[in-house]
Amino acid sequence: MSNLLKKFLKKIIPRSIIKIRDRYLLNKNRKKFLSIPTDKIFSKIYTDKIWCPEDQKNNYEFYSGIGSHNVEFVKNYTDNVKLFLKRFPSKPNVIDLGCGDFAVGSILRKSCNNYIAVDIFDKLINKNKKIYKNLNVDFRTLDITKDNLPDADVCFLRQVLQHLSNDLIMKFLILIKNKYKYLIITEHLPSQKDFIPNVDIPTGPFIRIDKDSGVVLTREPFNLQIKQEENICNIYPKSIKNFEGIINTKVLQLY
Repeated sequence: MSNLLKKFLKKIIPRSIIKIRDRYLLNKNRKKFLSIPTDKIFSKIYTDKIWCPEDQKNNYEFYSGIGSHNVEFVKNYTDNVKLFLKRFPSKPNVIDLGCGDFAVGSILRKSCNNYIAVDIFDKLINKNKKIYKNLNVDFRTLDITKDNLPDADVCFLRQVLQHLSNDLIMKFLILIKNKYKYLIITEHLPSQKDFIPNVDIPTGPFIRIDKDSGVVLTREPFNLQIKQEENICNIYPKSIKNFEGIINTKVLQLY
């Protein structure tokens, strides 16, 4: 089917019908990742450029998605995280879990003391080591759902858990117990306030937004106990066509 015909059909077919079709195809694609180990899933995502827009695929070897490159996402996020980090009497030690291609982390680097950046895909980490060798970042290949994670004052976790099953999120929470005082977590959530959180999905490139859900660690089944919660950034992208939901960043004080 030609692109021209596809565009024509989208104009005449009701949006509700298109949405049902899209959800069917999405669920079908989700099943492709059911029997694949976690490290292989994210290796496939990066090598197949699943998160990369078509018009950018020739420009990047590894691409962490529009959340790491869209100006609205990145500037709003980094500006607000920098403001939070300035509250510390001295620059905190941080760990960036699921650092991806480090397009965002590189902007925050100067606001931090020791900086550990972690991702599960070894080739991505090795590339980051070469590109950002002058930033004094400790890049490590680790699986945040099963490996021992380094200590830090602050943990960045930006649009990572939304790609994991509930079982893997639970395993992650066990691993970080008593490790980080502050968890700066960013998740893609539905716009409506009364959504059902934490609908389970298979681990993979997709998230819960098509199920009108998103990850909320303080709700069932995770029930993360926190000392304090602060909302520092809500982003409703204007430049991304058909974008649904909100990109929310919270600071969770864990103890």
